[in-house]
Amino acid sequence: MRVLFTPYPWASHYYQMVGLVWAFRATGHEVRIAVPPSLTGAVTGSGAIAVPVGGSYDLNAGITDLVRARHELDRPDNRNERGELRPEVRRTLLGLRMVPHTRAAEDIAGDLVAFARAWRPDLVIYDPLVYGAPLAAAAARAPVVRHLWGPDMTRNIVMPGCGVSAQDDPRAAWPEDLAALYERYGAKPQADVAARTLDNCPESLQLPGVPNRLPMRFTAYNGSAVAPAWLSEPPARPRVCVTWGSAATALLGDATFLVPRILDALSGLDVEIVVAVKEADAARIPDLPARTRIVTGMPLELIMPSCDAIIHQSGSGTTLTAALHGIPQLTLPQVADQSLVSERLARTGAGIGLASDETEPHAIKAAAQRLLVDGEHRMAALRLREEMLAQPTPSETVPTLAHLVATHQPH
Repeated sequence: MRVLFTPYPWASHYYQMVGLVWAFRATGHEVRIAVPPSLTGAVTGSGAIAVPVGGSYDLNAGITDLVRARHELDRPDNRNERGELRPEVRRTLLGLRMVPHTRAAEDIAGDLVAFARAWRPDLVIYDPLVYGAPLAAAAARAPVVRHLWGPDMTRNIVMPGCGVSAQDDPRAAWPEDLAALYERYGAKPQADVAARTLDNCPESLQLPGVPNRLPMRFTAYNGSAVAPAWLSEPPARPRVCVTWGSAATALLGDATFLVPRILDALSGLDVEIVVAVKEADAARIPDLPARTRIVTGMPLELIMPSCDAIIHQSGSGTTLTAALHGIPQLTLPQVADQSLVSERLARTGAGIGLASDETEPHAIKAAAQRLLVDGEHRMAALRLREEMLAQPTPSETVPTLAHLVATHQPH
């Protein structure tokens, strides 16, 4: 069987697919990963074969423009007396939100469809934000399967093709440019473009109602590394991991990089701190409290087993990695999808979420202390881990997907 993956062009999104990529390859199937040239290094670094597609559109720049436009429109003078955005402003925002994803689909369409026609994949597995993927599936007459990367954000905000009809919610309507692109390549812009939804998020963390859900265990992958000797030594005091992704900082500016504030909050606690950040972000940290170590380029799955708590901005990959190891989490979300993850995690009891106006050092310190001394959070984190371990592994999921291919009836 030939399987084509089309991840969103952020390495963190691709990394959540790697476990399934390996599972397909280990059972003898052929796998290709179609990505813009900027992501080919992440793909080949995971041991997979990359197929470059597109590359002329800068999706990151498009998302940045979208976020800035949202902030510009979210002004008091654009709200009514009840604090709600005026209808014309909501319509403007609704029109803007699909622009980057439509442009990205247009950018990869030609290369992706040409490859699909030549290679003829039997199955296409895609990130729900990659709107070019169903074009490849249509060209190959293959089923397309959605691969989630945490709580189902696209359905939460009702994006086209996510499983909600435009009759039920106008936000699900397909924009004209994207519908025209689908028509040009013989694909159908329908309420749900996927035959199944692979979900590596435990059910208690996931939003209810995922369409055609296939549960699959999350596998932590953040690249290769050499395990340092100090990780094998038991810490002398509770160990807290502090980590921070770079996406929100790139989108919203340096004010959203809260690591210095977090370290200030932890400086009065009798803990050992491991700060796991990229090299560029390490330079943003002017002073380190005692018993603090900075590591760069180290996968979180190496650090987690020795930790008693983790503090982060609630990216899905970080949240699921910590949950897989049964670690209580303190989350400080900065953008909308992170807020969704933070809220869902807090519902399980395995984490504490602080809103953007609650992140003063004293509040962070108090929440961290609760995680470290309150056994309820630890027990909830362990229950979440057991729930994740009960989900089918990627290797156990491969036969289910092979059966889907065998029974698929092309239109």
